[in-house]
Amino acid sequence: MDKSGPFGGIYSGQIIGAVVKALDLEQSVLKDRTAQRFFAGQSVSEHSRTEIFLALGAALVERGIVPELPTLLQYNTSIAVFTAEAIARAAVRWDTLLAVIQSSSSAIENRAMAAERLLRLAVVDLSLRAFALARLAELEPPPPETPLWAQQNGGGRLLRQFTEQAGLTRDQLAARLEVSYTAVDNWLDGKNRPTPRYVAALAKELAGNAKATEARQMEQTIQRQLTFAHLADLLEPWLGREQITELSAALVRFVRLITEDVRAMDRPPLETAAGMEVDAFRLGTDHIPSHTLLKNLALVERDADWQRDILTAAGDWRLPFQEIASQAGLPRSAAGLAQDVLDLAFADPAAEALQQLAAELPNSQYWLNDAPGDLSKVFEPLERGIALRRAIVREFPLSPRAHYELGSFAGMVGKHLRVWGQGRGFIKEGIIECKIAASLLPEWDAPAVEPGIILINTGEYAAALEELNRAQEVLPQATPHLLINSGYALMQLSQYAAALANFERVIDARPDYAMAYKFAAHCAFALSDRWKGLRYAKTARQLGEPAVFNDWRRGKYRPSYPGGGKL
Repeated sequence: MDKSGPFGGIYSGQIIGAVVKALDLEQSVLKDRTAQRFFAGQSVSEHSRTEIFLALGAALVERGIVPELPTLLQYNTSIAVFTAEAIARAAVRWDTLLAVIQSSSSAIENRAMAAERLLRLAVVDLSLRAFALARLAELEPPPPETPLWAQQNGGGRLLRQFTEQAGLTRDQLAARLEVSYTAVDNWLDGKNRPTPRYVAALAKELAGNAKATEARQMEQTIQRQLTFAHLADLLEPWLGREQITELSAALVRFVRLITEDVRAMDRPPLETAAGMEVDAFRLGTDHIPSHTLLKNLALVERDADWQRDILTAAGDWRLPFQEIASQAGLPRSAAGLAQDVLDLAFADPAAEALQQLAAELPNSQYWLNDAPGDLSKVFEPLERGIALRRAIVREFPLSPRAHYELGSFAGMVGKHLRVWGQGRGFIKEGIIECKIAASLLPEWDAPAVEPGIILINTGEYAAALEELNRAQEVLPQATPHLLINSGYALMQLSQYAAALANFERVIDARPDYAMAYKFAAHCAFALSDRWKGLRYAKTARQLGEPAVFNDWRRGKYRPSYPGGGKL
């Protein structure tokens, strides 16, 4: 995938396509035109997606990347099907979260930062799934060290290690495989990967006089390690090798720690009860009962940043995705659909101070996962964030960005703290600071719209609409950012026709914006326009927002549905 230019969104199909290419899979389902459309990020039917996932699951098991699990015989389902389901669920989750990114950032420019933050959450998710797989397969967890596949030229180093253990020279290996010395040289130096046919031949030679089952295990090990090494190489241009090794070392460390935690528990044997492990593999961090394992992991993990990310991964991923998208956006890019800010607005040093704040201030959202327990855990990081932003405003009182950052953050804090009857002062401060920012740069829509967003978040839709109408009078034009929020307030006030008109204007401006289609479908169904509602709902589903389509399929918008089809 191209590393240049802004990140506009990589859908699950594109990610799966990269994995299929990395594995050089030959299954016809994964090679046909439908699959290529899916791998290009285009929409395909649910039936086609299911076929692709099933083919990929079978291929991963066939290659030995996912081990066979005799324990699953009690469920009358193969590991290939469970793997396909795990991939399908992860794909839906990713596309839904991508819609959250679209709603939170105009463009992710700092893609290395975004990729690293997102991958840290993925590492926690994968560690839970890998623990479950290893336990179901009765495999020992990996040793507590950076895995070979994550290191520079990991695939070549692995093959050199096995060749030395077998007591073979490169010439001898080439002769036995009946290939050129150059081919073996390229494999062992990491310049090329052997094809699956040659992996099998390599395993047979490197296993020596071992039994056929042991040679098969060697083949699976080589294939698995070469695949991981290749995927690590694909990520290196984005993150750098040092970051790759840190993430991979954390992954194997977490698998070991979770395994040790479970072994210390009084758990029934797998042959009688493997349900938790099966669900942990299928669902990852979406498996709520496994959150206890993650919280236990955070207690024994020594790195404070990883403790934060483990707890974050155990919560609602929409919050950290919003924050990552916001922090990885251009310093002069506003949230959601808002317009880019004029360069003049960031000619002062406040921009640099705010960038530094985003880089240094830890994720404040994850503390909310344990609420309403120890409220000091909530207040401390949020109040620190407020204090730091106030300090920047004092230092740069004429910076619209500084006032806007303080205002939007204060509004977010007020939204969360009002759950415990607090936060009203922060909400008021947020609205005032955003209005100051709007007065300093009247052309910029983000601070003008933000007071309405703050009030929407507190459920005060009529007051929000008043603020948004005032913003429309001041701004040079009604931007998509203003329209989507005005439309949402109108929709909540049951003014569906006016709301739909707003959403359709957003769709004209941004035909890839999932939330606009979702809301437009909702309003169209409310207006009894079934054809338009279904068209918008299908597009929203394709872009990662399936809720309205699923509601329609369950009959929510039919007159016979309880409530008379009303919204």
